[in-house]
Amino acid sequence: MRSEPAVSQPQQPGQYRFFLFTCRDPGSDFRLHLVEALRQHHETWYIWLKRRPLIAGPYPEDAPVEMSLPQFLMFIRRFRRDDKVNVYFNSTNTYFPTMSVLLRLIARAGVWCLDMHDDLRYHNVGLARLREEGIIRILRTCSHIVVHAAPTLAELFPRSHHLGNASHLRPLAHDAAADNAVLIMASFDERFDCDFVAGLAAQCPAMQFHLHGWTRPGDHETTERIRQLHEGHVNIHYHGPYSTEDLPAILGAYRISLAPYVAGSLLTRYIDPLRYYHCLNAGLELVSTAIPQAGYLRRWIHVVHDVNECAETLAAIQAAQLAKQPGYVPITWEQRANRLTSLLRTLPRSRRLLAKRPEQRPAQAVIARTEATKQAL
Repeated sequence: MRSEPAVSQPQQPGQYRFFLFTCRDPGSDFRLHLVEALRQHHETWYIWLKRRPLIAGPYPEDAPVEMSLPQFLMFIRRFRRDDKVNVYFNSTNTYFPTMSVLLRLIARAGVWCLDMHDDLRYHNVGLARLREEGIIRILRTCSHIVVHAAPTLAELFPRSHHLGNASHLRPLAHDAAADNAVLIMASFDERFDCDFVAGLAAQCPAMQFHLHGWTRPGDHETTERIRQLHEGHVNIHYHGPYSTEDLPAILGAYRISLAPYVAGSLLTRYIDPLRYYHCLNAGLELVSTAIPQAGYLRRWIHVVHDVNECAETLAAIQAAQLAKQPGYVPITWEQRANRLTSLLRTLPRSRRLLAKRPEQRPAQAVIARTEATKQAL
């Protein structure tokens, strides 16, 4: 682990310098792949906010640096105006409202972007839900632009811009996949339709349903329901949690995937499931219950409305009588990164900051300034 993070190098050509703040462990953070895509063209820092923030960047090979809170605040302050525009991408959900406001106050001038990748109120009700709504209002006030994932989120945030989710995966070989095996990847919670899966397993005894995923800590009810699914049906198999690194091996072992979300619920109205993109990019036939995002992607997803229709669809896919429409092109984080920078260029504040950039310094001057900054740290 380095003692200090490296300072950006002059060969990075992008107009923007990104700081992506996250509340998620990098081992399971889907926004890490957006960071990797941004780094292809822009100086990009990945910051895991916690009691002692962990900062990685700006290059992929740079080891993360753990800092105390005062060190971290000094680190953010050091990026003065130069030939790049700072972009602060807040993907911390509602976990760090005070820190978000503090960073907004002390960080150098730039563009603040709020990441509404879901309805961040989630399952909260009553006073807890009101608290989450208050935090979201504060975060919106601190932001110059809001981006959303599922198009339905525009109902909650009419002035936000669509960014959408994606996958880092590309088509995989499925030569060893069993014809009767069905993959179910999920975050097992209130959005997962256990009754649907139980009914489907009973109606399709020859098919084997393999569950990969985890339950929310403390959600004993869902944990118990998953246990009952596994123990009550000989053709349901639970394999436990997985990490991002496990995805190619998991997806390569199946040809068919099922996404049994609870339909007609506010809990699933605003989600843009990552597993949709993982499965489609990897080349699986994907069957989903009828949530809004499945409807947006119905050209490539088999949307079903009940257990009978799902059983018929799975049988037709298994018999090679049904397949998604041709022409699917993988939806990648590189595309999303390009979309994000295009949105920034249309933003009045971004245009003003770009216009105020100092002239590009010669490489020797930038190198000298970099070394001086590192010595000062």
